[in-house]
Amino acid sequence: MGSLPMEQEQILERHNGNAMVFFRTCSKPDLNWFIGAVTTDLLTFIRVFEGSPSKETKGSMATCSLENLVVDTTTRTVSFMESKQSSKAYDNIFTALAVFLADMLAMALNNDHSEIPKQSRFRCKIAIIFAVEGIHERMRSALSNGGIYTHKVLWAQEVLKQNQRLKKKAAGALHVVKATTDIKQDRGQNDGVQYSFQLLPKEALNEATRPPDGCEIITRPPINYMKGETSFADREVTVVIPAAGRSSRFPGHKPKWLLTQPNGCLMVVDALGALNMTQVKHVVVGILRDHLNRFCSGDANALLKAFNDGHPDLQQIPISIIVIPEETVDQVQTLECILRTAGTTGPILLKDCDNQFACPVRAIDGVATQEITGNMQSVSIPAAKSYVSVTLDGLITNIAEKVILSNIFCIGGYSFRSASSTISSITTARRYQKLTSSTNVELSISDIVWVKMLIEQTSFVSIPASSYEDWGTVGAWEVYTRTWKTLFVDIDGTLLKNTGQYFIPRWSEGSGPVLPQNVEHLRSLHGRGRTQIVLTTTRPEAFREVTERQLKEGGIPFDKICFGLFHCQRVLINDWAKTNPFPSAIAVSLRRNGDDLQELLSY
Repeated sequence: MGSLPMEQEQILERHNGNAMVFFRTCSKPDLNWFIGAVTTDLLTFIRVFEGSPSKETKGSMATCSLENLVVDTTTRTVSFMESKQSSKAYDNIFTALAVFLADMLAMALNNDHSEIPKQSRFRCKIAIIFAVEGIHERMRSALSNGGIYTHKVLWAQEVLKQNQRLKKKAAGALHVVKATTDIKQDRGQNDGVQYSFQLLPKEALNEATRPPDGCEIITRPPINYMKGETSFADREVTVVIPAAGRSSRFPGHKPKWLLTQPNGCLMVVDALGALNMTQVKHVVVGILRDHLNRFCSGDANALLKAFNDGHPDLQQIPISIIVIPEETVDQVQTLECILRTAGTTGPILLKDCDNQFACPVRAIDGVATQEITGNMQSVSIPAAKSYVSVTLDGLITNIAEKVILSNIFCIGGYSFRSASSTISSITTARRYQKLTSSTNVELSISDIVWVKMLIEQTSFVSIPASSYEDWGTVGAWEVYTRTWKTLFVDIDGTLLKNTGQYFIPRWSEGSGPVLPQNVEHLRSLHGRGRTQIVLTTTRPEAFREVTERQLKEGGIPFDKICFGLFHCQRVLINDWAKTNPFPSAIAVSLRRNGDDLQELLSY
């Protein structure tokens, strides 16, 4: 890990060598590489100093500081860069190395966040702590296994000394555990002794704040079991939907999860519409009491009935509403409220309320993902997503909030094998959040995944999804709703060449020829699944049978037919509002028997 000459100082910019940038975006394999590389080179420093404790060697130790650290992920090297400002001189190599680790730890523990973007703060600081603990453990192990008694004692002394210095920077959060063995005892009696001091004692992690009390649960049992099914013994997964947010991206609207979708479902119900629910045993939704009272007349049972109109399997699954008495600090706390109140055990799938996607629901640790491609049109604010790095065999090696790590992003589906272990992980995350002075940062679910991956050594896989629809902002939702249309289309002179009731060609004697381009255009629109076609005609109801036969023969799609209209100008009147913006109705006047509908109507 030698030092770099001054003329190479620009390496920081050329190789993204800033250590903080590294910790903001590093993957788990990156961290393991960093720990191994730094440990190896620190031990090299010790051997060099031991072999040549000259003035020059002592001076070179001044470069062994955090501000001089260069991390080059391109060439997989770490090094210390010379600094003109460096005036430190250490008589003891262990002082230099302990100061280096202490400064790294201080970067994670103090409350100076100027270098770290808010959304990256928590995961960055945990990565630093993980690296420091890893380096320290490997150093202690190497020195102990080598039987170098003097080195081991000096290392223990210097780490303890630097921890005392750190205690001030950490505002009392760090509790220094002193060595139980008297390191001043005779060398012969203590050679090979393992010292019990810790660089970052777990006792330093204060108890996490618990979620608010007073949550209420209301459950609707299954109302329509599948044929032959009387229990859910073979089903494993509970789907959890946190819907207790502020909906800040929908200014002036009711909470977004209560918005009515084009298909008539509430957004929170439609969010489940594309999932494979065969392994789902329970659906639990968390909402705020304030939202229930102001927008649902305080009637949770009426809200539960709305789920009857969603995914067909929802009638066969118990649905529970968790009413949370006050606003939570973040989505993670909402999840904890839901899991604790519902008494959820076993596997869970955490699903956002403001999107829809298709994927299997399984009892695994995984993250639902989507690859960004050139033809993707439905992703709002890509920089606001969380992203993952994935190996060829689907293993997630990195996850970060609002940092574009790759072209694979998280789409709001997080699968955990155990609800109880997830609660435990949340508690761990809260403790680290307090320890690292990051309590002013809202934790995201990706932070919990990072804690599980890094601290608890849990492996997560990518769950590729399809049919992704993003409703996360009012703009994205409006774009989505405008892809749905109800078309009122005249029959004669628009889809079929014009005929009449009394003279040849008559309605009763078969239809006139179809207008092929108009019919093909309607078939294309109807085939997308988002266009409802209501045919209108002056033909009396008595002509329904012959008309439907003519339409079928002509391959004309429709959902409903309205007979017996006046033969006159038609005016469509529809209300508009924020949820159905102006203009909420448009008109297309097509010349009789004109076959150019596509030029006048496209969406």
